[in-house]
Amino acid sequence: MKKVLLCFVLSILVSSCGYTMVGFDGKNKIPVKYYINTINNDTIDTNIGDIIQLEAERFFLSYNELSSYKNATYFMDINIENLKYINPVLSATDEASSTNIYYEITIIVTDVEGNEIYSFNTNISKSYTISNSVATALQNREQAIKSGLKDIFTTFRISIGPKVY
Repeated sequence: MKKVLLCFVLSILVSSCGYTMVGFDGKNKIPVKYYINTINNDTIDTNIGDIIQLEAERFFLSYNELSSYKNATYFMDINIENLKYINPVLSATDEASSTNIYYEITIIVTDVEGNEIYSFNTNISKSYTISNSVATALQNREQAIKSGLKDIFTTFRISIGPKVY
């Protein structure tokens, strides 16, 4: 009993001096750093891959989790597929005033040895306005894609959290 009491008193004394046990303060964890290895665009829209690459880089950079190849702790491959545009038609005018863009994304995360540690698959559907101006319609489409990506990357980050953070 004296030994347990002595250990308890010593641990209180040591911790009051500012010392902590390794691993209990959270400071000794290796920071998560992703390298976006590939963007595989299996759709007919060639621009969507570029938009997703840029938004993924912006998102993970905002959390200080984007890295170069040699400093990465994890590698990320993003696959885009099943892109569809769904146009609801107004019955009074037989014209579409908006459209929905739908696509599926799979994010595969591997460690530095190439072992898959996580696979995240989701789909997104966002609505945007079609206008008479092609430039405006394309801007609206791009904003809808970006808005959906922020949701996807946030959900991905939360779901992978227990494995890497």
